[in-house]
Amino acid sequence: GAQANEHPPVLRTHDRYGNRIDEVEFHPSWHRLLGHAVAAGLTDAWGRPAGHVRRAAGFLVWTQAEAGHGCPLSMTHAAVPALRTDPVLAAEWEPKLTSYVYEEGLRPAPEKAGVLFGMGMTEKQGGTDVRSNTTRAEPLSREGEYLLTGHKWFCSAPMSDGFLVLAQAPGGLTCFLVPRVLPDGTRNVFAIQRLKDKLGNKSNASGEVEF
Repeated sequence: GAQANEHPPVLRTHDRYGNRIDEVEFHPSWHRLLGHAVAAGLTDAWGRPAGHVRRAAGFLVWTQAEAGHGCPLSMTHAAVPALRTDPVLAAEWEPKLTSYVYEEGLRPAPEKAGVLFGMGMTEKQGGTDVRSNTTRAEPLSREGEYLLTGHKWFCSAPMSDGFLVLAQAPGGLTCFLVPRVLPDGTRNVFAIQRLKDKLGNKSNASGEVEF
C-alpha cells in the first residue's frame, strides 16, 4: 500500500514514435493489490449467498492496507446493475466483471478472463447536476452503436477495460458503455488530457478525458 502511494501513476499520452497511446503506468504494487482483491471476490457480489454482505466485509478489511485501489473495485461491482438493463451487454460483460481473475493491460475484452470498469460522469459545468452535461451521443448506422463527442472533467480509473459514460442522446441523458479497446483490437478514441493532482487518493489515477 505504501509503495502504491509513494509511486503514483504516470500518464503517457504518446509513444516514442509520436503515436497517441493514452496509457497510464502504475507501480507493480498497484497491480498486486488489485490482483489479490479480485481473486478474493471483491468485485463480485452477484452469484453467491449473502454476496453483498460478504463483499462489503472483505472490502472494508482489505482496503485498510490501501484505499485508492478500492475505486476501480467499487465501480466494477457497481456496473453490473446498469449493464443488466441491456441483456445483450450483460451477457457479454457480466461474466468478466464478476470474474476472479485480474489481467492488466489494454486488450479487447473478449481476449481477457476478467475486466475492470471505470466511470465518466462529471463535466466542468455538470458535477452535482449531470443533467447539464454537454457530451453528445449520435447514433451510428449499426444498431446499438453511438458516437460520443465531448469532455469529462473527472474520469476515474482511466486504464479500465470499459466505462459507464453519461451523454446526451436524442432522447435525453443516457448511460453508455465505452470500451477502451474495440473488438478488432484498435484503441477507442479515449484521449486522456491529464491526471488530476490530488491531495489524497494518490495511488488511483483520475483523469480528464476527451471523446
